[in-house]
Amino acid sequence: MRTEGNGTRVPSHPGPRSGPSHGTERDLTLRRAGPPGRWNRPMRTNTSTVIGTGTETAAPAAREPRLGVYGLTLAALVLPVVALAVSQGADLDRIGDAPVGTQIAMYGQAFMPALAALVACLAAGGVRAVDWGFHRVPWRTLAAAWAVPVLGVGLAYGTAWLTGAARFDPGNLAASTGLHPALGVLLGLVPGVVPFVVLALGEQLGWSSLLVMRLAARRSPAATAVILGLAWAAFHYPLMLFVPGAVEEGVAVPYAMLMFTLQTVTLAFPLVWLRLRTRSLWPVLVCHATVNASLYFVAEAMTSTHDRSAWMVGEGGALTTAGLAVAVLLTGRLWRRPRSR
Repeated sequence: MRTEGNGTRVPSHPGPRSGPSHGTERDLTLRRAGPPGRWNRPMRTNTSTVIGTGTETAAPAAREPRLGVYGLTLAALVLPVVALAVSQGADLDRIGDAPVGTQIAMYGQAFMPALAALVACLAAGGVRAVDWGFHRVPWRTLAAAWAVPVLGVGLAYGTAWLTGAARFDPGNLAASTGLHPALGVLLGLVPGVVPFVVLALGEQLGWSSLLVMRLAARRSPAATAVILGLAWAAFHYPLMLFVPGAVEEGVAVPYAMLMFTLQTVTLAFPLVWLRLRTRSLWPVLVCHATVNASLYFVAEAMTSTHDRSAWMVGEGGALTTAGLAVAVLLTGRLWRRPRSR
């Protein structure tokens, strides 16, 4: 206490005592954790002060994007492209023969989930309502995301080669790359992932940054993964149903759709856990892109097929489905507890 000149005694410490200057338990925790990362900083709220009243009025924040807007926009983008492809007689096995505009539209379909997410965000008031996920993660986490599809595709095609469902032919890979098969495999699985990362970005900005993050706020990770897998598969259904070449010749379309759906639901589990645990999009992109690189740049290039092979390997193959499922189970410790720092 101290005494003013008029005899009034006032506290020498305004407000309650906070003890030593070491701070509260929360302060100590924050100091040990270091400065908050970009993805866990408190959001800044714009405020406007009313002069003369001393009150502050919070500016309206952007609303959460509606998944209904996202879904309707995505359908409105995809269906006209499929109709264009059908009207032009496009065949995915000979896409280079299609008119240039049709080719651009077909390849551009990979970016439609991102465009639909952007529309949903703008309709809700702005793109800042979504954490797009461009946060750094350790290389170990990216390696874990890479390992899941490499193991899955390796198990699938290894089984096919051993059982005669398809024939092992590394000469195809050597001929296409001009390299020893071992170097061709390395080329396909490391730098070969990069172009598919670009295509995966167009999809996963919609699937992982919008759909997964919105669903996970209200549902369990497992339920989120199932919904993501079904939505991801449904996005490809129009192509599989109406555009030649989307399903291997001789394979029943319902069978191919079923196998593809099982594959997307299976892969959705590591994708969802990686996205939620790390808060980053990068491991999701690596996992998605490596599936395609493993299949198209390596496994298919080392395989000679016969009439029944398409039922067993490839995107609509039973062995591919089983191999990915086994790989997801075997690598569960890697993707369930990934390192975010």
